[in-house]
Amino acid sequence: MTQTRDLILHIGHYKTGTTALQVFLHQNRALLALQGLHYASAPVKNAKHSALAYALLREAGVDTLLHGFNNPATAADLWDGVIQAARALPAGQALLISSEEFMRLGAHPVATTLLADILATAPDLRLRVIAYLRPPQDHLQSWYNQLVKMGVPVGPFDTAVRCQMEPIHWDYGAALAPWIALAGADNVILRGFHPALRRDDALFADFLEALGARLPVTADSPLSDPNPRLDDRLLPLKRAYDQAALPQKLTAHLLLRAQALLGQDRNPAELDGAPDFDTLRETARAGITALAALPQARLDAGALLAHLPQATPPEARALSDAVSVLAGELAQLRTSQRKILARLDALEALTSPDADG
Repeated sequence: MTQTRDLILHIGHYKTGTTALQVFLHQNRALLALQGLHYASAPVKNAKHSALAYALLREAGVDTLLHGFNNPATAADLWDGVIQAARALPAGQALLISSEEFMRLGAHPVATTLLADILATAPDLRLRVIAYLRPPQDHLQSWYNQLVKMGVPVGPFDTAVRCQMEPIHWDYGAALAPWIALAGADNVILRGFHPALRRDDALFADFLEALGARLPVTADSPLSDPNPRLDDRLLPLKRAYDQAALPQKLTAHLLLRAQALLGQDRNPAELDGAPDFDTLRETARAGITALAALPQARLDAGALLAHLPQATPPEARALSDAVSVLAGELAQLRTSQRKILARLDALEALTSPDADG
């Protein structure tokens, strides 16, 4: 029987050590190739292959969270390069590409259709998919932290989850559905992401073991976390700083106003029609239960189901809402400050010894 070549897609999920894993794969490309696992050399940026996902999303009409993607190549052209690279490998070996951005296809069916059409041109390759999942509430909090850290204009946690995050962040069933359809249930490898994987090389060893490979003895591991988490206590202030270019002298004013507004409980109209957390929890529960039953799923369903989406505690929500209110006021203060400084500059120019007159 002729051995086929594999095209393996590591699709995330977000906030499951993907950046560290990608750096590891990039740094150890030569060692992994000795085992027949080839980490694709193109198109690569920051050790990952996100251009392959961005091109699909762009052609599907998505214009958010593309992070400045401006590669003029079409999705078909980019993917053709990957397909040809996989075909050039010796029989029985695999080409590996990695980007957490692939997970977004679960929220954009047009992008999935585009990829299905492209993959239909390569029936000689076996598509395999690997993804990590963490308990939904842990994931939502970590992804919210990441959005704020990146300066994405999001509201308080509850609003962001219900209105601003794509469903793939809490509906794992929807997130994996296109990949099960594209690769087949037998070719979708699911692993649970848990704190123990953060220690030493545990994540790298677990990932390679799932693909039938082993951790090279002389592997070069990242010296530090390439995508460290922002201290959660700083999130409200970070959001405020992003919304209003706040000079340091106004920091004290921000804190005083936040204290005064702690008791306010706002109910934004934007939540009207959005799913409540009971609905989110039940949808997340159904997705996890179905995925845990897949042939190659090695998931601790109990651990995933123990931390389903839930609303922010009232005390934390009050502080976040207070800071949101302050952000608008601070933006106005900043505008007023610029006007005053401009007037002062004009007055100084009039009274300067070099002024005409």
